[in-house]
Amino acid sequence: MPLQKPNNAETVWIERPEGKHFQAVYASPTATYTADGQPPIPANSVANWSREEREDYDISDDPLQPTKGQLTRS
Repeated sequence: MPLQKPNNAETVWIERPEGKHFQAVYASPTATYTADGQPPIPANSVANWSREEREDYDISDDPLQPTKGQLTRS
């Protein structure tokens, strides 16, 4: 199964390895996410991404959600 990526210039929710969740815009030519007031974040340093974020659901805890970047949960 190929790794799924957001569309170019799409705003998505990302999760950093330290657990921070926030919205960012994906740039496919550079494979980076950019959030307001932050430098671009390389896609391989993002733990997970999602088009939706809900307070009662952590995107990193869904075992069926493909892992983004290089991190895995054990």
